[in-house]
Amino acid sequence: MTLNAQFTDEQLTSYLDGEAADDLCAAIDVALETDETLGDRLVGLDIPMAELDAAFAGLLADAPAMPPLDVPNQTPNVPEPANLNRGIGWLGGMGMFGTGIAAGVAMMLFVGTSTFTGTGTGTTPEPSAPGWKAVVASYQSLYTQQTVAGWTPTPEQTQTQLANVSQLVGADLTGLPAIEGLTFKRAQILGFNGKPLVQIAFARADGTPVALCIIAAKSKEAKAMQAEILGGMAAASWNLDGRAYLLIGGDAQAAIQSEADAFEAWAATVADI
Repeated sequence: MTLNAQFTDEQLTSYLDGEAADDLCAAIDVALETDETLGDRLVGLDIPMAELDAAFAGLLADAPAMPPLDVPNQTPNVPEPANLNRGIGWLGGMGMFGTGIAAGVAMMLFVGTSTFTGTGTGTTPEPSAPGWKAVVASYQSLYTQQTVAGWTPTPEQTQTQLANVSQLVGADLTGLPAIEGLTFKRAQILGFNGKPLVQIAFARADGTPVALCIIAAKSKEAKAMQAEILGGMAAASWNLDGRAYLLIGGDAQAAIQSEADAFEAWAATVADI
């Protein structure tokens, strides 16, 4: 038996999301040094961003109309795509356009991340559920400079949006700091696995879309900031006071790190409401 067999998909997904316990992270790190198949499993649990980008380009070109998605006859007992969107519920708020995109995401996640399990006498398709950071990255990858360019809220609208999301997540976000080089564009509530997820969108001076996302963490344990590359984008994540934070956007890791440091300092002042 290899070290690979010691870890479940859920444990590996939490490792990818930076939410695994320290002892589990250490065990996986050690296993990766000697077990190449474990690395293959980790790759298989991540969202195939290149395929998503290509497929989304086609979806966006035809939005808002979208033809019905038929499941091929030769693959019986495959769940309907609409039931596979576990972390994609936040697209429902985009109306008719969002409905088409959500259906496309669900289908692509099924095709790209399904694994097969069985007892030896037969196999049953089971979709591997991506973690919240991977889902956020797939959503953020759709943003372009043109997406955020049209959002120009007034200071009053900015405070109203922040107050609204604060009430829904039980944390006072109205003191969001002004970060040099970032312009506030929008704050909204999305969702992942039944939990509210705050997305605060910004644009850099060159138009690059950047998002700060906040969701309830699995525990109150603080986790130090770590730099990441998610979906080809620079990112930084950390946990503090029972909340998980992710800043993501563009490919400039140094810029993300500087901005994340400022947001982390602010996060230490965020109070429950």
